[in-house]
Amino acid sequence: MDFDTSILNLDAKVIFFPVRHHSPACARFVRELATKIRPAAILIEGPADFNDQISELNLPHQLPIAVYSYAHFSDNTRLAAFYPYCVYSPEWQALQIAKELDISAEFIDLPWSKMATTKTAHHRYSDRELRQSQYVSQLCETLGIEGLDHLWDHLFEIDPAITLETYLDRAHQFCFHCRALDEPTLEDQQREAFMTEKIRQAIARYGGQILVVTGGFHSYALHTQLLNPPTEPQASLVFSYLEQCLKPAIVQQGIALTPFSYDRLDSLTGYDAGMPNPGFYHQVWQHRYQSSAQEDTYTHNAIYREVFAQIVTALRSHQQLISAADLIAVESAAHALAALRGHAEIWRQDIIDAIVTSLIKEEVTTTHPLLRAVHEVFRGSERGKLAAGISVPPLVQEIKQQLKQHDLEPQPIGRIVQLNLLEEPTCSKLLHQLRILQIAGFNRTGGIDLAARQDLSIQWEEWSIAWSPAYEGSCIEAAIYGSTLLEAAEMRLLELAKKCEQQSESAALLLLDACLMGVQSLIPPLYQQLLTLIQSDSDFFAVTSTLTHLLYLYSYDELLGIAEHTELGYLLQVTFTRSLWLLESLGQVRDQDQQLLNAFKTLLETMQRCDRTLNLDREAFIAVLARTSQEQIQNPVLRGATIGALWVLDEAPTEQVLTDLYAISNHLGDFLTGLFSIAREMIQRSPELLNQIDRIIAQFDDEAFLEALPSLRLAFTYFTPREQHMLSHTLTQFWTNTPAPVLEISSEQIAQVKAREARLLSTIAQYGLRGIRE
Repeated sequence: MDFDTSILNLDAKVIFFPVRHHSPACARFVRELATKIRPAAILIEGPADFNDQISELNLPHQLPIAVYSYAHFSDNTRLAAFYPYCVYSPEWQALQIAKELDISAEFIDLPWSKMATTKTAHHRYSDRELRQSQYVSQLCETLGIEGLDHLWDHLFEIDPAITLETYLDRAHQFCFHCRALDEPTLEDQQREAFMTEKIRQAIARYGGQILVVTGGFHSYALHTQLLNPPTEPQASLVFSYLEQCLKPAIVQQGIALTPFSYDRLDSLTGYDAGMPNPGFYHQVWQHRYQSSAQEDTYTHNAIYREVFAQIVTALRSHQQLISAADLIAVESAAHALAALRGHAEIWRQDIIDAIVTSLIKEEVTTTHPLLRAVHEVFRGSERGKLAAGISVPPLVQEIKQQLKQHDLEPQPIGRIVQLNLLEEPTCSKLLHQLRILQIAGFNRTGGIDLAARQDLSIQWEEWSIAWSPAYEGSCIEAAIYGSTLLEAAEMRLLELAKKCEQQSESAALLLLDACLMGVQSLIPPLYQQLLTLIQSDSDFFAVTSTLTHLLYLYSYDELLGIAEHTELGYLLQVTFTRSLWLLESLGQVRDQDQQLLNAFKTLLETMQRCDRTLNLDREAFIAVLARTSQEQIQNPVLRGATIGALWVLDEAPTEQVLTDLYAISNHLGDFLTGLFSIAREMIQRSPELLNQIDRIIAQFDDEAFLEALPSLRLAFTYFTPREQHMLSHTLTQFWTNTPAPVLEISSEQIAQVKAREARLLSTIAQYGLRGIRE
């Protein structure tokens, strides 16, 4: 197929302008072309179902922003897509020039809900066709250029002297050959048929020229279909239509504007959003085209100098300094690289390569502070903000109304809110619903934590509430889950539950979330899902972790409002029995000592709390512990924990503990780690056992003691400083038959120690060492 040059005719009824999404050059030339021909209308690749709200794009938003389209299908699938716009997006500039010239503008792309599948690209301004093109690969190989991004820069972005006519000729030819070697997808064909029909309708509606702004991959196909409409539907489109008919029905859908950010625009997988490095191209737009966008003139500036200045500033913020000599070396190298590559100006890769070759002497990694600073500048920090007066999904309105009603609205200055769960359960449920929906600015910071098992003696919560730049966007994007807050929270939980196919602990946490949010309707199905997962889970540690969550759900059922759900006790009983069965088949475990101890604590606590209320099989539990404790090849930590559990339950006398202690003296530290973690309080009430431990350690020679020392130190960390002090008193009194002397410390000495500690911590913090609280 030969290239039809009629597509370059600027006197034609319909003029096609091919773009690469988020290209400053495209944004510049679409303005120039629209100003030159002054068309009757500008048709833009964008969701046609947003046309009723398209005037909202003329409000004074702070860019970047995006059109957010979402749909909920009858099979409970939820899909969403973004159409993002930044200041140098050609689609955005087409909208702006249409407004300035008082020209009609509308979107002509197929609505997202009509083509949405799990395989459909969720970023609608993607470059997947060009990135996967055989022609691009061949051209890169011929020109010695690596990848589409550098190729596009080489052909269209770097040289500021390219004219509109040159751009149109080169871009149409480039995209035509990309299309010629690659078969368009059914999705592309379906979209192009829809866009062609929209163009025909616009021709009939408007009297003058029509300017069509679409991705370059589609331009030539639209031109061809408009000139030579097919006499009958293509087989592929018929198949696509039938496929759409078989899709699940749409239950709910919506479309709205949402704030976006350069971080999101740059972080999509494979830079699927079009041009990468939005911060760099933002500088290109400001230095080259901002004046031309306003005055139709071109302003030349040394872009790289501003970029260098920003990189130096970013490096200084990371305590990385560059000397004037270093900057001279980088600039010289960048000039040389740009000349070698035939670049009219120093460009993105020239800057990166110059920094790498001039400043980095060690191995180059993406985590190197110099490269981090470069990518930080290249990514940019722009964050969008929507103007007042836009329409928002019903969920956003309800969230704001609920927060106002309960005096929980986020403010620029953050605040701490403390809730009494017995007096303010509604506020707690509201905040947990926002948490599960990932609404920005609401973070639980303290109080009773049933998941982490902290502060269980109190029944309150502490939340940090502060306005976040991501707050509004997170509210809008949560609308995919429903139009009310409760519905959205339920649907989000169901979505997460689908992912717990073989993860009983995750399912237990979702059950806890359902209780915290007051979503009573989901508790029975989550019970059933969790029961199925537990019965099939063969991971001892996962099942015992699940048991931990269920134990506290059972213990705090009244606080959580689930006391009437009697199934919870049965679920706890099944999980306990399953844990015992998996314990006996566990085998020798290595490098999981802490997980073992946590599991044993949960088993013991479950037996102690629920023995009578749930009629747990105590005899079976004791028998499993007894057999495990006597396995000679078993992990010493595990043996210490099992004998400790038997001792706590009065099923093993102190003499048996002593016997096991001597039998495993070669691994004394590991055995004591298990014993102390389970029976810490029993040890303190048994001076005889403590004395025997001291005797065994005293018999070690130097080599044996040094070998055992790390595990011994770990074992004694299970005692608090006060308990360690009391243990030392017990041993001293046992050996000397007299009480240990009392250490007297004056208030002046305490003040001196505290002052010295404060100076030490200040010095540590000054050098940025982690883990230090000021």
